[in-house]
Amino acid sequence: KQEGFRNMIKDQFIKHTDACVEDFLNGNVKSLFGNLKQLSHVVFDHFKPMIPSKFHQLWQRGIETNDYYLKLCGSGGGGYILGFTQDLEKAKKSLEGHTLEVVYNF
Repeated sequence: KQEGFRNMIKDQFIKHTDACVEDFLNGNVKSLFGNLKQLSHVVFDHFKPMIPSKFHQLWQRGIETNDYYLKLCGSGGGGYILGFTQDLEKAKKSLEGHTLEVVYNF
């Protein structure tokens, strides 16, 4: 079981995280959002116990609608959820009732 988890970390999590960093640094927004979707999906599939249950449906909806993608940040119980969207107004509508704070614009 541990070997499978290690392989997922190496072959999926690290791969998509590294691709996101490269895309961000190079300003490749289209590729960044494709990699963010993949990373969001990997986190949802393999780190679900770390995502507060009240966010499970929102997380999946973002992946399915492409309105936004969510990513876990931090560790040790003091983390937060970072969201990415190409259309802020669409994301605000999809996430109505949740407090959003814009930290960076592309």
